[in-house]
Amino acid sequence: MEKDLGRKEWLQAARLALLIGGVEEVRVERLARDLHVTKGSFYWHFKDREELLEVLLREWEEEFLEDIIPRLEGRRGRDAVSFLARLMVERAPLGEEGILPSDAAMFTWASVSPQVAQRVNRAEKKRIESLTQVVGDSERAELLYLVWLGFVARGKRVPSLRRQFPRIARAMLKLFPPERRGKMEAKRKA
Repeated sequence: MEKDLGRKEWLQAARLALLIGGVEEVRVERLARDLHVTKGSFYWHFKDREELLEVLLREWEEEFLEDIIPRLEGRRGRDAVSFLARLMVERAPLGEEGILPSDAAMFTWASVSPQVAQRVNRAEKKRIESLTQVVGDSERAELLYLVWLGFVARGKRVPSLRRQFPRIARAMLKLFPPERRGKMEAKRKA
């Protein structure tokens, strides 16, 4: 039975532990207990706890650029923000269930680890650069990212707020007025 427990299940349990209790709760013994298996099962999939933590950090670093940005391909301005808001509405609950990496968990971890903070800061810089390309200017990209961060931080403290994200996303769209096609083409050529 224990061999049947896959890496996917261990990662989901680790993501949940990181989100709920912080990095100190991401312990092999605790995860095994939560999964109702022995610690030996863990070692089929990971060398040690440090490897598991590295995987958690790496998957978060790569998720935005490798999964979200490619899905915005060909979208710009308000259309991109609208699509991004829908993606976030879909993905936020998956992070809370440990199915996907959680921004809230990563930011909490970064607040207690200078090494993780450095990597999170680098990843955020890349995220904002990518958002700038999609939305058309750095100020709006930064504002959009800050709105998301505020939502994540407040949603961790006030879980009932998470249901309001679709309304908040619609409000964000007001920051991106519809652009005329000719104006957009001129900006692209410039």
